[in-house]
Amino acid sequence: MQIDERRKYPRQTLTTEIWLGQDGIFTRANATLGDLSEGGAFIETSQRYSVGSLLSLRFKLPRALEFITCMIIVRNTRGGNGLGVEFLDLSPEDRQQIKTFISR
Repeated sequence: MQIDERRKYPRQTLTTEIWLGQDGIFTRANATLGDLSEGGAFIETSQRYSVGSLLSLRFKLPRALEFITCMIIVRNTRGGNGLGVEFLDLSPEDRQQIKTFISR
């Protein structure tokens, strides 16, 4: 079985402005959200966080007027190349925006 067949949600890659925050301190970056899905994403970044870290994430989808903002948990790391994260508190509206973006 291929990895894609085990995925719970379809995925899409997106290069966009993101903000990562921890303890009220945010860092802005133009980063790639790889494997963006309704459940989470892979954030290509050189910033390092431990597995289990809770972070705030803000990002914008193409043609969206507002940022999507949510809490995330780091589920895995890829040696200084990025973070696999799970969305913890996406609003139903934000989840629908992501679902619509991925289905295009």
